[in-house]
Amino acid sequence: MADFNAFVIIFLIIFIIWLPQAIYQILVWSYWWQVKEYRLDRFWIFLKTADGRQKLGLNIIILKFIVLVFSFIYIPISLLLFFYQDLILIKDLFQKRARKPVITKRINKIYITGFFGIVLTIFAFYFLGFRRALLLGEFALILTPYVGILWTIPIVKRVKKEEIQKAKAVLSKIKPTVIGITGSYGKTTTKEFVAHLLSQKFITAKTEGSENTEFGIARKTQKNVFNGTKFFVVEMGAYKKGEIRKLADIVNPSIGIITGIEEQHLSLFGSLQDIKDAKYELIESLPKEGIALFNLTNEYCRGLYQKARQANNSWKILGYYAGQKRINFNEKPDIVLTPEKISSAGCEFELEYENENKRFYAPIKGLHLLQNLAAAILVARQFGLSWKMIKRGIETLVMPEGTMNVYRIKNNVLVIDDSRNSNPSAFSSALDYLSLIEGKKKVVITNGIIELGDSSDYIHFRLGKEMKHSIDKILLTNKDFYESFKKGLGKYIYKLVL
Repeated sequence: MADFNAFVIIFLIIFIIWLPQAIYQILVWSYWWQVKEYRLDRFWIFLKTADGRQKLGLNIIILKFIVLVFSFIYIPISLLLFFYQDLILIKDLFQKRARKPVITKRINKIYITGFFGIVLTIFAFYFLGFRRALLLGEFALILTPYVGILWTIPIVKRVKKEEIQKAKAVLSKIKPTVIGITGSYGKTTTKEFVAHLLSQKFITAKTEGSENTEFGIARKTQKNVFNGTKFFVVEMGAYKKGEIRKLADIVNPSIGIITGIEEQHLSLFGSLQDIKDAKYELIESLPKEGIALFNLTNEYCRGLYQKARQANNSWKILGYYAGQKRINFNEKPDIVLTPEKISSAGCEFELEYENENKRFYAPIKGLHLLQNLAAAILVARQFGLSWKMIKRGIETLVMPEGTMNVYRIKNNVLVIDDSRNSNPSAFSSALDYLSLIEGKKKVVITNGIIELGDSSDYIHFRLGKEMKHSIDKILLTNKDFYESFKKGLGKYIYKLVL
């Protein structure tokens, strides 16, 4: 009896020390699985980066395994390590830095799976002994979130199928004109601009935020499309070929906009050609009398524009251009926006459309946003909006959250939040905007740009070169890109802080 009581006391001490850090690890790993949309390809790429390993606490996890393997020598060393992890949890909770996923039905099922892993560890204490049970428990902490993802896949597929059917029923009943928007960058802002301008005359629905997956689109269709809705503006995202086609099959767009092509998510697509093919799926999904719009400011979009014109189809092919320098085209853009007066508050620009010249002011921060606005104006004109309506819409534009939002805080400090955008074009454009602000020190805080594949080193090198003269300090939060930025900055390396 005494031996059993001693076992129980030791078990309770070990379990109480082990459990908090175990729960926290499940929370953190579940959080990052959710951020990566439960996709093994995205999570694996994240895991291979130094930033990913740090955020997942992989070094500490490896250390725990090493200590447990050799803990037959002195097991309290393991307890000290677990206790150290508990202190980190307390600190993160106190500083409100603890990572935890958004609560959904799926994440709750993943939590339950993790709970079973903990229960299994409790039973293992009795049958395997403390050291082996803890080893088993640590394996369970890593595996159970993914096991939870795997066994919920059939449930998710069934629910997704039901949601898609409901969305299709809504669209079949209401019959709005659906505008699909895709590209490597500018999707969300273009969607917001298009919907805002059309809403000056028509009842217009849109997907929300950056929701651009099958689930997100299906559910926002049911939520936002109702009787009387004339237009439904849909953002479409993808990481692989075939995914845009699936989204188009849900909403059946009659208008497609490709906002631009670059190396974003190259590590997932595999090649730049695959990115172009994937985005072009939107155009291929249009009906015979569909309208296709291409951003002719972008080199790769110009290629897709020519491809669409050469296709044996009756699509209406339109192109838009925005910028200070006109590029020679085989075909003239249908609309051209040329910035005339640029300030930190907004942009005054000249518009050319069907032999008309107009001048407008837009409260947008960043020249790249003129490209998105050009697409919106072109769509608005296709559906009969007057210049008066368009002017009213332009002057009342509101930027999406995390897209060139400017805040003034204490001591006259300006904070520019462009955290939603994580692509090379937006990064360069944000730097251009900073150059318009005079008389202030300029500090860039960046995590770098993820999932660029083989292009990552060159792109971060190029961004470093762009910043070496115009930026006073660069605070880099991801050491994966340190060497690339360092090479780009050259002798101005002193500006870079990791």
